[in-house]
Amino acid sequence: MKQLAALTDRGVIAVAGDDRVSFLQGLVSNDVAGAAPGRAVWAALLTPQGKWLADFFVLADADRLLLDCERGQMAMLVARLSRFRLRAKVAIAPTDLQVFAAWGGAPAGRGRLAHPVRDRAADQRQRGGLGPASPVARLAGRVA
Repeated sequence: MKQLAALTDRGVIAVAGDDRVSFLQGLVSNDVAGAAPGRAVWAALLTPQGKWLADFFVLADADRLLLDCERGQMAMLVARLSRFRLRAKVAIAPTDLQVFAAWGGAPAGRGRLAHPVRDRAADQRQRGGLGPASPVARLAGRVA
């Protein structure tokens, strides 16, 4: 039986524009170019002295990068990233996407999960993903 749960303490920030990859590449702790459909990259934003500010997963979408982060850090991350935008061709904004976790077997199809990502560290085949903010029960019926 497949189970699906909304992770309401998580939020999603979009980084769009022609310079999105090079912009984040110079600011975060991991190789952003490694983000691909179905493959998230874990990264952190640090101060110039190396102090941790926030960590997040970077997912690649067609024309934007999505940052899956703690909902409480969204405003700070948008403000910090926007501070470094300067002449880079990027737009940084929170989205209304919601983060979900799924377990109990792989979904047969992506359903309405826009960016399914396998949790390779888990013992069982667990999947999570981003999807439109909607009631979990309505979305769960479309992931089978």
